[in-house]
Amino acid sequence: MRKGDSDAIFRNNAADAGKVIFTKLSWYVPHVTPNLQKKLALYKTIESKSSLPVGYRMIQCDSIPVPQLRNFTWRLSVKSALEKPRWIILAFQTDKSGNQEHNPSISYHCNLTNMFVMLNSRRYPEIDYVDTNFTQQKFSRVYGDAAAFRTKFYNVEELISSANITPADYNELFPMFVFDISKQREKLKNSVTDIQIKAQVTANVAANTEAFPVVIIDKSLIFQSDGQKMRVEY
Repeated sequence: MRKGDSDAIFRNNAADAGKVIFTKLSWYVPHVTPNLQKKLALYKTIESKSSLPVGYRMIQCDSIPVPQLRNFTWRLSVKSALEKPRWIILAFQTDKSGNQEHNPSISYHCNLTNMFVMLNSRRYPEIDYVDTNFTQQKFSRVYGDAAAFRTKFYNVEELISSANITPADYNELFPMFVFDISKQREKLKNSVTDIQIKAQVTANVAANTEAFPVVIIDKSLIFQSDGQKMRVEY
């Protein structure tokens, strides 16, 4: 969902305000035609009034104002037992909302020293980011978590696919914080999930700073047959 033109454009301060104009929008939808054998199997499934579970991944992004404090906590949301959060990616931006003269693709580390996610009573990671200090170039662990995301998410070897972000670029341009919360206890898997993020910084956060947490969630729907056709149940 679009926030507005000013959150999508970066311009020189001497240029006129830009505007995004869509002149054409195409939506390519694949159509699958089953062969006779598969078509017969599908007809039998419909006639038997069976239900077919379908899993997919949903991405949710929030915008949260950051208080001018050294310690703060956000409650993102409460997920039902049918929604399983797997990854959380978070970035900070200062005074960039609705401002075309500031580059919205660049984030800021906010002098963060520690951050972790709480799923109910379970925290991720279990061990603090000890000695994290971006001004002193001490960010190897948070950089490693961010760099490893692509490899873990797509389940490919690092030699084949990597983030291609150098430590210097990560510090100066793209300090994003990645939390792998895919490995959950059995009790947590079958319960409502309360998501909180706790952070600590070395100095009070600048005014007009926002946090943008992206939550990647495993979700499911069910195709239910009534004997004649299939309908979707969320």
